[in-house]
Amino acid sequence: MEHRYGERQSVREHVELWNGEIKYGEFKTANLSSGGIFIEGCPQNLGNQPSLTIKFAPNPNLSYQQSRKALIVHKNHNGVGLKWTYLNNT
Repeated sequence: MEHRYGERQSVREHVELWNGEIKYGEFKTANLSSGGIFIEGCPQNLGNQPSLTIKFAPNPNLSYQQSRKALIVHKNHNGVGLKWTYLNNT
């Protein structure tokens, strides 16, 4: 049974994954929806952080970098699934 909010779309974007001031690295997305995102190649030892920040690659048409907070809801050998928290987004 599908528990995601919204239909997933295959999207290949470069993102950075952060925990506060700690950068885990740069990765590529596999898909996203209105409810969350799947990021490929993330380390399996991310832990159970209260929230992580996903920073999207800078868009030359914007004067700021887009980011979203998310919670880890799924981990496997392909990557990490995260659910948007909608808290304190910058």
